[in-house]
Amino acid sequence: MVIHPQGFNMTLKVSGVEMYDLKKLQEKELDILKAVHSACEELDIEYVIMHGTLLGAVRHKGFIPWDDDIDICMTRDNYDRFIREGQAYLPGNLRIQHYTTEKECPNFFAKVRDINTTFLHKEHVDLHINQGVFIDIFPVERIPAEKHSISVEHRKRRVFAILNECVDMAYIRSIHRISSRIIGNIIHFYMSQIVLKKMERCYFIQREDERRRRLHKQGDDCCFISIYKNITGPFSIMTRRKLYEFEGEWFFGPEDYDTPLRLLYGDYMKIPPKEAQITHEPLFVDLERGYTKEELSEILQKQHLTHADS
Repeated sequence: MVIHPQGFNMTLKVSGVEMYDLKKLQEKELDILKAVHSACEELDIEYVIMHGTLLGAVRHKGFIPWDDDIDICMTRDNYDRFIREGQAYLPGNLRIQHYTTEKECPNFFAKVRDINTTFLHKEHVDLHINQGVFIDIFPVERIPAEKHSISVEHRKRRVFAILNECVDMAYIRSIHRISSRIIGNIIHFYMSQIVLKKMERCYFIQREDERRRRLHKQGDDCCFISIYKNITGPFSIMTRRKLYEFEGEWFFGPEDYDTPLRLLYGDYMKIPPKEAQITHEPLFVDLERGYTKEELSEILQKQHLTHADS
């Protein structure tokens, strides 16, 4: 059964301003997922839809109606091979975005972006990277299953995430709590004046990537399903797959969908209240054209002046 909340408005508004047609954005993301699926089939690379995308497939047979992104996971070996070889099997409008393909890429994980579109996050406004509509691809590594080891690894990954995020002043400006913003500025000073004076950001991310790859070789049947909630589950969930219907297409997901969804969302078949139906809040969206950083800066400056005048 497909479940949709009654009266859901498919045109997204941010701060009361109409930004873009959510359905059209979802169609762009679905096209990217179809292309990645085809590339993986040709390369014999395994992936699974995960997080809200898996929940959407189970509960709605497609997107969660208010969702505006797609997440897939690959085991570490499959992920590394996709980064190395996947680009040649994607259509010309799609690019793998990774710290090895774009020097200023801020993410540990990879994205596949449509370069003929724009979906600009506020925390990425200062970066010289492609800002196209995307899907996220997360690597999944084995970790030691012992409770103390999980706790230590969780802290390491959270510290890395915080340090890496605070490299970007745009990210710090987006923090609402004043005390957290002050801490973010201190971390930014440490990263920019000490750490990144010795190495470029891509090498900072690479060192963490290599550490996790080494850990994967020593790990057990255990992995993080979410580091933000310190949730772990069997690594084998990612390797036993079946097909799921999603927006009239078929994509691979974990054979055992109940374990990750229950751990992540609790009673996952229950529709959350409207105030919990959260989407991203992009600064600028164009589903028909890609822009350079300079063009986006000019557009945002004009928007700011227009809002100030009004």
